[in-house]
Amino acid sequence: MSALVRSAPARLQRAAAHVLFGSRRWSERSVRDLAATCHDQRILEIGSGRQDHGDDAYSVRAMFDGSNDFVQSDMNPSFGHPVVDVTSMDFEDEFDLIICLYVLEHVFDISAAVQNMHRALRPGGRVVIAVPHVYPYHDEPIDFWRLTEHSLRMLLAAHSDVEIRHAGLRRMPKALLAIARK
Repeated sequence: MSALVRSAPARLQRAAAHVLFGSRRWSERSVRDLAATCHDQRILEIGSGRQDHGDDAYSVRAMFDGSNDFVQSDMNPSFGHPVVDVTSMDFEDEFDLIICLYVLEHVFDISAAVQNMHRALRPGGRVVIAVPHVYPYHDEPIDFWRLTEHSLRMLLAAHSDVEIRHAGLRRMPKALLAIARK
């Protein structure tokens, strides 16, 4: 079976899940509100997404004004962004904001990823992490985790302030979004 034949149903399934669960639109509203307050900042987006689904189909870059230095990245070089492996990146005190939307469920060494994002933030910098909770498997076989509010708090314990938001009911969320300050 060709990759094209396999990818069309996967794209349709993902599109249906986005419509049914609505978690991406929900998290993007939070990022849009945050973007309105960001000027002259250095921003790293982990997992900027595929370009073959449309220019910046999964990136939030367009929400930020041009005064920001916005760095897009992904693990797959064919997606058209610089390759940044969040589990081994070696940035230190370089970014005012790191955006990681619907990526951590695909990272096996999630602790290393969160520690590296913390190290990459400047003092006072923020990280925004969105993860699915009640959501179908996607991008198999690299869909490893469904995090809870409690696991996110533990992963982000090195941060000075952590706010967790829930899409849907708190005890059965569709997705979670954390905003944490270094």
